[in-house]
Amino acid sequence: MTTRLRDGIALSSAVAMGLGISTGYPLAMMAAAGMPVACLASRTRKGAFQSAFGYYMAALWPVVPGLDRYIGRGATFATPLAIWVLAAILLSLPWTLAATSDLLRCVWRAPLALLATVIPPLGIIGVASPLTAAGYLFPGTAWAGIAAVALTPGILLATNALPLRRRYGIRCFAIALCIGLAIYGRCLQSGEAAPPSGWVAVNTHFGDVSQPFRNFLAAQFIQQTAAGSSARVLIFPEAVVPRWSGATEAFWRQSLDRCRARGQILAIGAGLPAGSRSTEDEQQKFTDLKLYDFGAAIDALRTMNTTPLHLIQAKPSPEPTDNTMLVLGAESATFYQRVPVPVGMWRPFGRTSVPLRLTAPGVLTIDHQRAAVLICFEQMLTFPVLLSMLQHPTVIIGISNTFWVDGTPIPRYQATALRGWAKLFRLPCFLAVNS
Repeated sequence: MTTRLRDGIALSSAVAMGLGISTGYPLAMMAAAGMPVACLASRTRKGAFQSAFGYYMAALWPVVPGLDRYIGRGATFATPLAIWVLAAILLSLPWTLAATSDLLRCVWRAPLALLATVIPPLGIIGVASPLTAAGYLFPGTAWAGIAAVALTPGILLATNALPLRRRYGIRCFAIALCIGLAIYGRCLQSGEAAPPSGWVAVNTHFGDVSQPFRNFLAAQFIQQTAAGSSARVLIFPEAVVPRWSGATEAFWRQSLDRCRARGQILAIGAGLPAGSRSTEDEQQKFTDLKLYDFGAAIDALRTMNTTPLHLIQAKPSPEPTDNTMLVLGAESATFYQRVPVPVGMWRPFGRTSVPLRLTAPGVLTIDHQRAAVLICFEQMLTFPVLLSMLQHPTVIIGISNTFWVDGTPIPRYQATALRGWAKLFRLPCFLAVNS
């Protein structure tokens, strides 16, 4: 086989796998486990870059319409296009450096290249990782499944440098091992993990909750749902409370008191003003009450009359905000998002950037359960999941706000990836989405 033909087949295969994983379907994610083979089979750095670049361009295309909606009001369409291309280039670099004509070296080069796309700094944008396939290929096998997906491509590539008999002997052994692992996961670890009793994830359809009036609708819905539910733990989506402040707490006080009296716990996605407050700030913590006419808001809720909205709410000035999941009611805690969406939320030099918290805890205790919490973009990455798994969780919680990517495969990808990790580690999974 000529080099040109080999490179062409590798590129075509990589693009097909990238387009497949971008759809968010489990079968396509399983196929993407072969991506390292397609990238390193060309044996040249040029061929490896072409294949990896083709894979990531195909896999990341939904980012373009998503980011265009998210930041489109303040930027041209060229901005999401540039981010798309730049992310694909950066994620292709480890595969380019790993390429070698000595295929025996692929045994360690392939997993190292994969690791480089998973851990920070590249791990911050490390979407569409082949490791995402592990839960569907080897359910219930935990870290053994991760190792199988990471090591098998390099082993298969390296056998091409061996004599024929040894080549097929090692390949048959590796394939038999993978088949055995898959059978073990499906037969001996069959069935979904039993969820904790009394836990419920609630999906909502508020759209952009930060818009005037919608935050009142969201607050009313959450409070009514909590009051009418017998569930012990209710989980609500990301950012359904756009800004939790002293004024917000005062508005919610009666509902939270009822939850405490009933022993009910609310886990709510909320924006929390970042940074510590000075004494003067503490004295002004209820200043936002002046920005709201609660009487007008309640009247509007009753009549569903949304005019004139500018009389109901005046927007506070922009400020740095943490994206969090607040635990309220019978228990109290705050979980901070570790990896916000780059450019869209995390803007290193922006005054209103959501902070990047790579060393923040990945597990939160709720109702005697150790919950691995993944907020929105983190569900598309690998290292936040694996860091959380190292802390021995007993349940996985995902909350997201997908109104800005509705109509793209991103919401399906997030849900499929999250369920895949739950299958891999055999943990119950709760996903709450606002669309």
